[in-house]
Amino acid sequence: MSGSKVSQPGLLHIGAGNIFSSTIISGLVLGYLVDQWLETSPVFMLLFGVLGFVGGMKRIHVLLQYQSTGKDENDSGS
Repeated sequence: MSGSKVSQPGLLHIGAGNIFSSTIISGLVLGYLVDQWLETSPVFMLLFGVLGFVGGMKRIHVLLQYQSTGKDENDSGS
């Protein structure tokens, strides 16, 4: 316990879910606003939604890798 970076990993996973959903929702909203501004079909909403999905996956990967490296530092004795 003394060397772990995160004291409660369950809260980290909840935060990862919130980050993931908020990036997708913000991408969809921004895409919708761009579509309204340019008076186009929902092309930008879908494009920004996909970009939000990819960005969310990247952020979660970095966040969970941060958690796993905190645990690996204790076990790297060999």
